[in-house]
Amino acid sequence: MTIVLGLLLFCAHNAYSQVRIMPLGDSITEGVLGSSDDTGYRRALYLSLTAAGHSVNFVGSLANGTPTDFDRDHEGHSGWRADQIRDNISSWLTTDSADIILLHIGTNDISQSQTISSTAAEVGQILDSIDAKSTATVVFLARIINRNDSRSTLTTQYNGLLQSLADSRNANGDLIFVIDQEAALNYPADLADAVHPNDFGYGKMAQCWFTPVSSYLTPVPVQLSSFTGTIVNRGEVRLEWTTLTETNNYGFEVQRSADGSVGYLTLPNGFVPGRGTSLVPHSYSYSDATAGSGARYYRLKQIDLDGTAHYSDRIRLDIVASVIELAPLEFALLQNYPNPFNPFTTINYQLPISNFVTVKVYDPLGREIAVLVNEQKDAGYHSVQFDGSHLSSGVYFYRLSVVPLARRDLVPTDSQDRQAGTFVETKTLLLLR
Repeated sequence: MTIVLGLLLFCAHNAYSQVRIMPLGDSITEGVLGSSDDTGYRRALYLSLTAAGHSVNFVGSLANGTPTDFDRDHEGHSGWRADQIRDNISSWLTTDSADIILLHIGTNDISQSQTISSTAAEVGQILDSIDAKSTATVVFLARIINRNDSRSTLTTQYNGLLQSLADSRNANGDLIFVIDQEAALNYPADLADAVHPNDFGYGKMAQCWFTPVSSYLTPVPVQLSSFTGTIVNRGEVRLEWTTLTETNNYGFEVQRSADGSVGYLTLPNGFVPGRGTSLVPHSYSYSDATAGSGARYYRLKQIDLDGTAHYSDRIRLDIVASVIELAPLEFALLQNYPNPFNPFTTINYQLPISNFVTVKVYDPLGREIAVLVNEQKDAGYHSVQFDGSHLSSGVYFYRLSVVPLARRDLVPTDSQDRQAGTFVETKTLLLLR
């Protein structure tokens, strides 16, 4: 039996200290062309962030703009290409460390007939240099604004490469937010010339930066994408939950009650440490070997770093007394846990009768990469561990195949009769390094 709970929110109340933001790019970041006060998007963004209650400090070796009511520092260099930014970013960050970098680069590369693939590769090298200085720096990477000339289609294709670059790096543990500045403007109405925004265009760029940056700086609740309970291994209850985001999360206490309204007690060794503040998913699990029989209600007590506690909604599992002694009533392949994992994960499956069993892992092309089980198994609940340390990050598949003992040579398919003792099921697992 598995109970799944949808998206949950644990309320959190925390504040961020001053954040250092580096506007990084070319003349579109500098704002000296098309902007009547030479501030580009920077002044409007700064004023919006501070009006929203954020304490921000723009950093960089350059400063320009007629108004003096905002922080004018930046690293927007007119006429520069991605390779020039790449060659200087390390020294800039040595002088002015940054918590957030707003990167908009590639316009001059396209204007100077650099290939979009080489420019995207140079953006990857910029990201490498940023990581080398501090893996805590978060990059907001712009799909750059488009243009009003024959290179418009090329710009859109380049933005597609930037999106793929960010997706690949995020899958490998980086934290890059892609900001679609291209879609923020109207063309050519929001341009002052072929490539630079006018005041209206810069205002739209500022708003396009503001929304995700402000969301990132605003303390977010701990969000659960799922909370599940599964009866496994002779009545043991396996609880699993996944967070989408966490803010100052000290951890979780797993609590159980017999009636679901009162009497919730934290289970023995029931504390599971959290991940502090994170904007990427994390998976957690806990095994309750003392559940006994009858209805059991579970909830999570989430604890902030300051000791404030919040509670999830409850889930209920009905544990039949005989489940502890008897075999399962049906075949089942359960979702691996944890998932995502790195590098170990556990796969559970259950058999109502003794059969010949195989459990195999495949890559996305269907190639077999591991045989975890290939033998006769008795009726009951079974577990096997998979080690993905030799694999790269990505999606993989695992398959349980069950055939009668007298027909070990049979290769079952999804369409075959499960009542005849033949069963096959496939699930996905996600390795994240």
